[in-house]
Amino acid sequence: MLNWRNWTWKHLFVALLVLHLIPIWIFAYFPSQDGPSHVYNGLVLKEYAKPANYKLRDAWELNITVFPNWLSHIALMLLLYVFPPVIAEKVFLTIAIGMIPIAFFYFLHAVHGKPKEEEGEAGRSWHTFAWLGFPFAYNYLLYMGFYNFTLSIAFFFFSFGFWWKHKDDMQVQHLVWLYVLLLLTYLSHIASYGLVVLGMSIVAGCLWGGNALATTWRERNARWTHQLWQSLKPLIRFGLYMVPMYFVLLDYYLFSIKEHPTGNHRGMEWVWDYFVGIKSIVYFTDWHVPVNQGLLIVLGAAIVIAIVYRIRREEWVKQTDAFLLIAILFTAMFIRAPWSYGPGGWINDRIHLYILLMLAPWFITNMDKVVRYVIAACLIVFSLIHFGRTAYDHGRIAPEIEELVSGTHLIEPHTVFEIRTADWHRSEALGKIKYVTPFAHSTAFYGVYADDVVHLANYESAYYYFPVNRNTEREDIREGTLWRRATGSVDYVVSWHDPGAEAELAAKDYEVIHETKHLQLFRKKRVTEPTLEQWDVPRVGYRVIRFDMQPNGAETAPGYQAIVPNTAYVSGKFGWDTRAPHEAHHVGRSEYVVREHRPLTQEGDVRIETLVSLEQKKSLQDAVWSNEEAAFKIDLPNGTYRITNTFCASEDATHTVSLLANGKQVLKELTVSGDDNAIEHSYRITVTEGYLTQVISAPQKRVRIEDDWETNNHYWVWNSCIVKRMNPSRTR
Repeated sequence: MLNWRNWTWKHLFVALLVLHLIPIWIFAYFPSQDGPSHVYNGLVLKEYAKPANYKLRDAWELNITVFPNWLSHIALMLLLYVFPPVIAEKVFLTIAIGMIPIAFFYFLHAVHGKPKEEEGEAGRSWHTFAWLGFPFAYNYLLYMGFYNFTLSIAFFFFSFGFWWKHKDDMQVQHLVWLYVLLLLTYLSHIASYGLVVLGMSIVAGCLWGGNALATTWRERNARWTHQLWQSLKPLIRFGLYMVPMYFVLLDYYLFSIKEHPTGNHRGMEWVWDYFVGIKSIVYFTDWHVPVNQGLLIVLGAAIVIAIVYRIRREEWVKQTDAFLLIAILFTAMFIRAPWSYGPGGWINDRIHLYILLMLAPWFITNMDKVVRYVIAACLIVFSLIHFGRTAYDHGRIAPEIEELVSGTHLIEPHTVFEIRTADWHRSEALGKIKYVTPFAHSTAFYGVYADDVVHLANYESAYYYFPVNRNTEREDIREGTLWRRATGSVDYVVSWHDPGAEAELAAKDYEVIHETKHLQLFRKKRVTEPTLEQWDVPRVGYRVIRFDMQPNGAETAPGYQAIVPNTAYVSGKFGWDTRAPHEAHHVGRSEYVVREHRPLTQEGDVRIETLVSLEQKKSLQDAVWSNEEAAFKIDLPNGTYRITNTFCASEDATHTVSLLANGKQVLKELTVSGDDNAIEHSYRITVTEGYLTQVISAPQKRVRIEDDWETNNHYWVWNSCIVKRMNPSRTR
């Protein structure tokens, strides 16, 4: 039987830690605002390079640079190789939330703990205020879905604690680990990185700079300069090994003020209300505010007790007084700092979260046992009350999120969806969620269960400090009409608490395919069978359709269908299923030699000259071209087809072509030189899903490196496409 009397504070810590992680797992979804968007973008990072995912590449580009806000995306991307999306998020949150109290305990132990042989009563009581880490593990910024910042909180305290522990004997191996921890903090969030570098610098200045001045004052003699130099050596060493850290911070700061010279301030009324309500740990409603004010009373009493003990013991100056200075400075920064600089916001919120936590090391730990136990008990009770209400709200919101995402299984691959609502703050359970909107980006889960799905409300893509950005090669994206200009509409619309959606979307040719009390999932209406009027039937059992790729208004070859850059895909027919190619142009040749391209053999690439019909010659007069990937989709009956594509050289230039058909590579880096005039390539494919999507591309890098594009000069030129139904008896 479990004997409660044998429990130590370590057992209690583990019990509280497990308790705080339970809500992540017992409820289906974690009610954060932006969190599901991070999961979606982690999946984009994972799936982006797969050849079949042409929609993702058409919508997004990767912003591969070393900057803050990276770590959660890397972690989620790696977890998605092992777990399904929702479970990957749960594993990530277990790590991110669980690390905060652990890191805070480590930090306080580094400051106040002592080796076992030196412990004594003071060394054993360092954990009195360490329970403060639990209520701050569930904080407002976590529920905003700021997963990177949540990670950075733990790395802040691991970095600070590690530095404090080894500050007086910083060996090379310690310095390496310190750099690793600070790099992880930077890659998580710049605010935590800046604050930890500032905090460490304040402590170093107080300890070594203050000691140098005091020592020099006491030793007022002819050798005072030598004495000052000797005393300042530790501070100089600190400054030298922190130079790279300062450089990174200064570089980011200068870039920020250059881009956004002025900030947005909230005003003193907001600052005061936020401070006295400890609103860095308030998220759904104001229920936590009066409870948080109880915490202020407990900490206020602890301040008075600390001062009394210091006076009684005549402890006028201690090393840990530097943390009081940090807390005061952070408070001043919280008051004076703008709420945002440009797109980067919640600056005050982030600073505020650290104020009370940085005050904890300043408190007296070697108090009387009863006083120490009372303070610890108050902090634990506060943590349980705070956590209890949080878990209760989780339980009420989770079923609503389940309802919101109940249609995810209906989203098909290679599609696009958008979202709409009359009020993202509305909740059946809570009435109105005041501070966060956990429903707004939960809709991102509609983009993670099928392959190659574009989530148009992916807010991260608009900001340079996220790894997935909008593909801004076309002017239409910059104007905010990402897909409509190319395809006329999106495939799905997720509507939440929006009674007017059905009438409005019905007029735009959408139909409801899934409906609950508050949710409607709309799909663009589509034909049930392919439209075959434009197909030719030259012989019984054969159907064929021919496409002439050309500029707007150009002459179309007889028997061909004109495909121009703005020929958008239409259900039941054909067209571009991505944004249109860059250009179409007249080739300008009068004579053509068409060579049939066959796969590589041991002898090399075989090209056989063929006769050119008049119609084929006219189809070669013009083409479409681009250095961007493009997808051409044709709806057709299931069966086996022979596809013949013709690629023509532009003047004397050389270009390279790769082609996928329904996700399968059928042509890889075919080089078309000026001497070839035109090359004809054929392949056979069996269609089982009622469509053929050919994705054409040229070798190039689709990754942005800072502000420059690294691409080769390759492009593709596509003249014509012929799709021919094979006689079933002859397809073996």
